Order: sequence, then C-alpha cells, then structure tokens
Amino acid sequence: MQVVWRSRPIWYAASTEDRTINPDFERFMAKRMGARTIELKSSHLSLISHPDEITRLILEAAGHQA
Repeated sequence: MQVVWRSRPIWYAASTEDRTINPDFERFMAKRMGARTIELKSSHLSLISHPDEITRLILEAAGHQA
C-alpha cells in the first residue's frame, strides 16, 4: 500500500499555537511529506479562526488563483 503524499503534491497548514498536536510535530510531518506549508498563528481550529488563509491554500491546491 502506497501513501498518497509520496506520489502527489501535498499542502499543509500548521498551527503555531496548537495544543492538540505539537507544532514542531506538524512541521516535521509537513517536511517529511514535502508539503507546500503555511504556518498560522492559531490554535488547533485554524479552519475557523483563519478561513481566508485556509481558503487560499485550498484554492492553490486545486490549481486556482486565490
């Protein structure tokens, strides 16, 4: 079984104030995947607190201009 991130581009949003997943571990995972990464000064719920940045990341991943 092959993991997707080995064969496809990956985008990752890391939350620098996350208390659920250690931000250093998030960075490690993103780097291991070779992900295009953004860092947000946010807790674990960056989808809610930074909707514009997350939307731009999703649009970029989908191949659209933000």
